[in-house]
Amino acid sequence: MSLSNLNFSPGAKNWIPKYFDLVEKEIISLSIDLKNDLEVSTLRLLINKTGLQYGSCTQFIYAKNIDSSRYTKDEQLKLLLFETLIYVYFDRFEKFDKDHFLRLLEEFYQGDNPSQFSHWLGFFSEQSKEGKIEKILSDRVKVKSTIFGSNYWLNHLSNSFVFLDVLLFESFLQNNSLYFFESYEPIAVATINCLAFSAYFDNQLIEKEQRMLWHFLASADLEKELKIKCERSILEGITKNEIDLKPIQDLSIKIAIYELSIFVIKGSDFISEEEELKSIEFGHFLGLSENEIQISFMLCNSFLLENEDEVKLLNSESNTQFIYRAFTKRWFRILGRNKDKLVQELKESKELISLIQKSTKEELSKEEKELVKSQFMDILKSMPSMAIFLLPGGGLLLPLILKIVPDLLPSSFKENELEK
Repeated sequence: MSLSNLNFSPGAKNWIPKYFDLVEKEIISLSIDLKNDLEVSTLRLLINKTGLQYGSCTQFIYAKNIDSSRYTKDEQLKLLLFETLIYVYFDRFEKFDKDHFLRLLEEFYQGDNPSQFSHWLGFFSEQSKEGKIEKILSDRVKVKSTIFGSNYWLNHLSNSFVFLDVLLFESFLQNNSLYFFESYEPIAVATINCLAFSAYFDNQLIEKEQRMLWHFLASADLEKELKIKCERSILEGITKNEIDLKPIQDLSIKIAIYELSIFVIKGSDFISEEEELKSIEFGHFLGLSENEIQISFMLCNSFLLENEDEVKLLNSESNTQFIYRAFTKRWFRILGRNKDKLVQELKESKELISLIQKSTKEELSKEEKELVKSQFMDILKSMPSMAIFLLPGGGLLLPLILKIVPDLLPSSFKENELEK
C-alpha cells in the first residue's frame, strides 16, 4: 500500500501517534534489510546512506514506500531522525517497546532537570510524551538564523548536526546518564573547530567552503560566546593544537566528524593531492585507523556521487539563486485548500482563552506566559499570510516570503498537506 494516499504528515500535530498506528497496521514495518559489505556498524552505514550524516534525507529507514515529495526538507529530516532514533533503540534492546522508547527519548532530551530547559522545550504540563517529542524534534531539525542578517538563506537548510542526537542517544542508552544537553554543546564546538581546520587544508577558505561552515555553525545553535569563538575559527583559521578533542572521545562521533570534514573539502571543490594527504593526517590526529579513514572516504564519495543535487544546494553561486532553487508549488496547494483553516486555528486555541481568563485572577507562571505568547503568535500568523495572498501578485509573492519566514504559516494550515 502506498503511503502517499494516507493522512500522514510529519508537519502536522500528532504525527508520532499516527506513525505508530501505521506500524500496528503493518503499513510501516520496523525491519530493515541493509546490505553491509564493509567492516562498519550498521548505524554508521545508515546515517551515511540516508543522508542524516549531512543534514539531509535521501531515504527513510522503515517507511521506505512513503511519498515524501510533498514534505518540506525539515519534515523529511524530522521523520528520518525519529526513525534513526528508533533504530538505535532497537539495536540496544532488540525488541521494540513503544512506551519504553518514548519514555527514554523524553528523558534523554529533558535530562534530570526539565525546568532548566523550559525556554527550549516549551510548556509541556498537559502534553503527552508524543506531543513533547514532536516539539523537540521539530526544534532540533530547524536552522535558526535571522532573516535580517546576511545569512537568512540558512532558513532553507535543515540542521546538519542532528546526527549528534543519534550518536548521543546511543551513548545515553549504554550508560543511562549522559543527557543530551550535558553532552551536546562541547561536542558541537569541537566539531565546528574540526571542520574549520579541514577547510584550510589548502591554506585558504573559498566562498563555497565558508557557506558550508556558516551552515554548520547555524546548525550547532551555540551560546553567543561560544558562537563568536567558532566564527573566529572559521574566518581566521584554527591550528591543530587549538582543537580540544576531550569532548569527543567516542569513536563513533570521531568518525562522523571526520566524514563531515571530508564532505567539506570534497563537496565544495576539487580536492588536491595535498588536501587529501592532510585529510588522512587529520584522521590519524583524531585517532582513526587506516581502515577507518579509507572507509570514510569511500562512504563520503558514494554519498556525493549519488546525491549531486543535494550538494549543489550548498554550492549555489548566490544567496538569491539558492532561495529560488528551493521554490516548490506546495504552498499554492496548501493555501488553495486551506482558506477555512483560520477557524480551526482559533478552535485549537481554547487553552489560550483559558489562560487569559486565569490571568485576570492570578499571576501566570513563566511557562504559561510562554504558551500564551506562542499560541497568540500562531493566530497572528494567519493574518499576514492571508493579507499577502490577497495582494496583486500575492500568489507569487507568498511562496518567497514563506521560504524566508517558514513559520509564517500557522500549524493548522499544514494538516491537509498530504491530501490530493
